[in-house]
Amino acid sequence: MEIIVGAGVSLLVEWLKARFGTSEWKTLGILLVLCLVVAFGYTYLVAVGYWETFASILVLAGAFYTFVIARFK
Repeated sequence: MEIIVGAGVSLLVEWLKARFGTSEWKTLGILLVLCLVVAFGYTYLVAVGYWETFASILVLAGAFYTFVIARFK
């Protein structure tokens, strides 16, 4: 499941890079900050016991998008 969250961070960084046209070093800085924020969030969710709920929401949202929204464009 951590791979899905990491892929989401990567996609967000790519979107920010395209939107704002950042240089390589700025993009790496943004990636570093986002990784630290997401790692803190992940650690917090695991510590309080909400990670399973969050992971199931991600899986259900991905499945809904794949089977419903993506088919009716």
